Amino acid sequence: MSARIALLALTAGVFAASEAVAQNQYQQQIANQMTRRASTLSSRGYNALGQLYTGSINDDADANLTVTLSAGAQIAILGVCDNDCSDVDLQIYGQDGTKIGEDLDTDDYPVVAFTTQYAGTYRVRVMMATCNTNPCYYGVQVFANGGK
Repeated sequence: MSARIALLALTAGVFAASEAVAQNQYQQQIANQMTRRASTLSSRGYNALGQLYTGSINDDADANLTVTLSAGAQIAILGVCDNDCSDVDLQIYGQDGTKIGEDLDTDDYPVVAFTTQYAGTYRVRVMMATCNTNPCYYGVQVFANGGK
């Protein structure tokens, strides 16, 4: 009986280790995609603001993030996804639920640019439009122009 428990524990440990390796692989894909796509924003005077948000969702699912921004800031929010994803979309909402902008193009690097009207929280909706192998990993980064 104890040999069976040891085998189950070993199997669980191997599964957890392979899961961690896979997750690190996807995180690296997200970091690489973000670096490549962010260069276009950087050339236009945008700088990364805060942390890179990451997560995973299945095909045709969505996730929500909350970001805090200052008033009057020129903002661009960039999304990317892993190599199993070919289409991810973004929508941005104000505190009152009003949609501020969206990028629903069929691509894996949506960008929504806008000028904030107030200081406070904004909701970013990430929508996984086409994921070939569930779940797909995504990354979202907020950029500000002129250091605002």
